Amino acid sequence: MSIFESLIIPFLIFSILSMCLLERKKAFDIFSEGVNEGLKTVINLFPTLLALLLAVNMFRACGLINFLSDIFGGVLELFFIPKELTSLVFLEPISGSSSLVIATDLMKTYGVDSLIGLIASTILGATETTIYTIAIYTGVIKKKVPKKLIVLAIIGNFLGIFLSTIICNIMN
Repeated sequence: MSIFESLIIPFLIFSILSMCLLERKKAFDIFSEGVNEGLKTVINLFPTLLALLLAVNMFRACGLINFLSDIFGGVLELFFIPKELTSLVFLEPISGSSSLVIATDLMKTYGVDSLIGLIASTILGATETTIYTIAIYTGVIKKKVPKKLIVLAIIGNFLGIFLSTIICNIMN
């Protein structure tokens, strides 16, 4: 690790404390307020996070992901998306960690330099966990999610998946 990397955190702490001294503010009180606000946010988000984690684990444990992969694999192949990527396509909008596990398994099975491995890694980089993100943001601001927003987010995710597949096929 370079000297710059070693000193960046102490420098930031020193800078913040120096600013508090110059402006005659109580650093510990400001820090305590921030911690309180952060804890309130965590407590408000906990039900949403728990529901999402539970749903994803149930989705995978009951075999529904494999069932959907079998049903929709042929449909996705019409969009040039290999059937092997079906589970990744379904879980990416919901859970980043589950998607990463699936992509890792695909890369172990087919290889990182294979077309499946390249498409899987490109999908991970080109898409977002949109359902998860929308649930967290709306949980913080406590507003109902417009259905149009979810539909547009899913369409955007599918476009990212479709374009990732096309680009990887062209470049390969």
